[in-house]
Amino acid sequence: MSSLWHRLRRAGRRAREIHAARRAGGPPCGTCGFAGQLLHRDSLWPELIAAWELDERWAGWMNRREGSRCAWCGSSLRAGQLAAGIVEAANARAGTHARHLAELFRDPRARALSIAEINSAGNLHRYLRRCPGLRHSEYGSRDPAVPSEDLGQLSYPDGSFDLAVTSDVLEHVPDLDQALRETRRILRPGGCHVFSVPMVEDRPTRQRARLEGGTIRHLLPPSHHGAPTTGSDDFLVFWELGGDFPDRVRAAGFDLELRRDPHNPAVQTFLAWKRV
Repeated sequence: MSSLWHRLRRAGRRAREIHAARRAGGPPCGTCGFAGQLLHRDSLWPELIAAWELDERWAGWMNRREGSRCAWCGSSLRAGQLAAGIVEAANARAGTHARHLAELFRDPRARALSIAEINSAGNLHRYLRRCPGLRHSEYGSRDPAVPSEDLGQLSYPDGSFDLAVTSDVLEHVPDLDQALRETRRILRPGGCHVFSVPMVEDRPTRQRARLEGGTIRHLLPPSHHGAPTTGSDDFLVFWELGGDFPDRVRAAGFDLELRRDPHNPAVQTFLAWKRV
């Protein structure tokens, strides 16, 4: 009975949050289409802010990037914009007219797309897996149903996919430029790598660590994106990306389009097209 009471209490609280968010209004969520004010809970911790040397403005923007969430589906501000980018690229590729990710794969033309989701895109994965052509991988996976793929050396043949999706992954890859070349290689002509990365655009990129002969060499104190007090090398940050990063994407051969949040410079989605 106590467990049921707690579940009912949580359901009631969530219903009130959704109602209040809808009444307050806001732009539609790129993931589910819900139009309402975002909920917020701080997501950064002091050690990470210090390690990245974020000033008060950028700490606030990054906090809202990850901590502001859709009241209906729970997508962060960043994930909702990434979802909108996936929909935009899929519509262009398949000739569909979806308004948000939750409705994209209702259209058989979208379901015919071939998509590489390289490491789970978090909350977006449950919608992406509605596509029969999805190939989902996780680096270092031990699940027989989910293959492991290394962004620096993908196993897929050239020109395998219409879309590649990565969500805050590239900053954790030792060879950033090689990873970009690999995602371009596996795309078909006209395909798109849709991705997000944390980027502080008013300073240059700096490298925090490098891989030398299979051993990690730290150039700066280790920084992880896993948890405030514990970390795994799986979440080790190799790169702090800055305003020069878009040029690296173009140097890898992509035709780049950026989708920016008008109120938060920390929220950007990259649409990197393989035109030829």
